Amino acid sequence: MVVNTEVRELTGVEELLAATDLITEVWQAEIPPVPFPFMRALSQAGAQVLGGLVDGRLAGVAVGFLGSDPDGPLLHSHVVGVGEEWRSTGVGRAIKLGQRDWCLERGIKRMAWTFDPLRTANASFNLAGLGATGVSYHADFYGRMNDAFNRGIPTDRVLVHWDLAAAEPGRSPAPARSDSPLLDIGEAGGPVRRAMDPRPAEEVRLRVPALLPDDVSLVLDWRLALREAMRPLLRSGYRWTGADRNGTYVLTTPLDLKIPTSPRNQ
Repeated sequence: MVVNTEVRELTGVEELLAATDLITEVWQAEIPPVPFPFMRALSQAGAQVLGGLVDGRLAGVAVGFLGSDPDGPLLHSHVVGVGEEWRSTGVGRAIKLGQRDWCLERGIKRMAWTFDPLRTANASFNLAGLGATGVSYHADFYGRMNDAFNRGIPTDRVLVHWDLAAAEPGRSPAPARSDSPLLDIGEAGGPVRRAMDPRPAEEVRLRVPALLPDDVSLVLDWRLALREAMRPLLRSGYRWTGADRNGTYVLTTPLDLKIPTSPRNQ
């Protein structure tokens, strides 16, 4: 069920405290991922602190700030969280579109953020649902974290860029193919890496589990296998452009780029 979500800036102390609490609850963290004083300072300084409200209740939060890269200014979306009650109700998409509107009103044409590439639902939402593109892979980006989602494994992240000037956010899903992916799921649930064809390829597919296993050692195996497969591809010029909730990932590239033939070409 999709609910009607009002997205607006959060400025008052009480609603910023509520935003801090919601993000902490979503991450199941002992220490707030965005402490209240920092949230308050960002709001006061004109950074992006948005709330998604359903019938006046805070259902989701987005926190971002201005940054830049060699291509110019952008908004870096540091965190977006949606309360468990409001998952799969359209609140998350409404907040991302609210972030987009906020940026375009200020002449900002690009957004960037990082996410865990093993989270297939997030990958599908970011790449297919919004039309963002994965541009770089960062091993253990945040270092050790002790929340429910990151405890015990390296905090690898993929940086995505989102072109806000696109007429309609989103991207058509990649057509199904029968050829073997470079990274696949073995019979025991672990990763299986195949040799990459040395001939230039416009498209490379990877498969990861749709849901992460409970076994932390197996999650670590997947973390390292995906890092070994995806990082050299992104470094060589591939871009992560497709994902579905079943764990099929698609990376595409122009044919004139040098193709890595070994996972050690990193």
